[in-house]
Amino acid sequence: MTIRYFNILMNHLEKMQFEVAAASFEEHAGAEEGRPEVYDCNRALLVTGGSGLLHLGDRSFSMDAGTFSFLLAGSAHWIEPSPGQTLSYWWCHFRASYADRALYQAIGLPEHVHIPDPSEAVAMFARIRRCLFSQQPSARLRIKTSFMELVCIYIDHLIAGAGKRASLSPEFEKLEIVLNYVDEHLAETITVEHLAGLIYLHPNYFIVFFKGLMGCSPIQYVNQRRLEVARTLLADPACNVSDAAARIGMKIYYFSRMFKAYTGLTPSRYKKLVLGLGAGGAKDEENGAESQKKGGTEA
Repeated sequence: MTIRYFNILMNHLEKMQFEVAAASFEEHAGAEEGRPEVYDCNRALLVTGGSGLLHLGDRSFSMDAGTFSFLLAGSAHWIEPSPGQTLSYWWCHFRASYADRALYQAIGLPEHVHIPDPSEAVAMFARIRRCLFSQQPSARLRIKTSFMELVCIYIDHLIAGAGKRASLSPEFEKLEIVLNYVDEHLAETITVEHLAGLIYLHPNYFIVFFKGLMGCSPIQYVNQRRLEVARTLLADPACNVSDAAARIGMKIYYFSRMFKAYTGLTPSRYKKLVLGLGAGGAKDEENGAESQKKGGTEA
């Protein structure tokens, strides 16, 4: 699993809208014969005790304490506890969409991760269930934030166990080629025409293709990545503002202007706050930016 894969993943998750419909805790002894169930909502399942199998279509997966699963709406499945055991688990039903794409259909996430210590996730499930019955004005917001914490826990453990890469659809494989190129050539001029040519698409179609998958235009994404990298560079005491601008391929004036629009701070002010630098850096940056103000534009 690659860093670029997670760039794709996080761009989608940041823009997705989640709606939690129900949540509860169950204990399943498995005395009766299992029957497949199909839900209209996506399901999150967290096993807290016992062991067993999750039958999902024609596949079966082992489950024990710490198994955390996300199941797509419409997936026929049933839970079978191991002989003589009671399988206990939390669940919640939710809907998630972005640009009319279901979560797994859009990204291809694996269905399961394992959490060695599920206590934090259990607390989030319990909070969601409690807030679903609350009359407090903030209850809906607390449900959303708690569910996003569950998503974060899932993603963190997905990354930690990323030895096996989740499969990407052909369109996402093409997109990854573009994202790889962007990250490797940030200091160079990057054009839509060149990015489109990497995957043999017409520039006009490429813009539609890219925005449909990433939620932003190619140039917006390039600038976003440049500013994300710059923010990391500025946290390095050995890298000054001019160096950071050069390493992401931007003239200092435009870099300062875009960085301030992105963070609300000038690069030197940001560096000062992160590293506790003196005020001299800000003055140097202002002088440098002013001297380049008439020096052309950044494509």
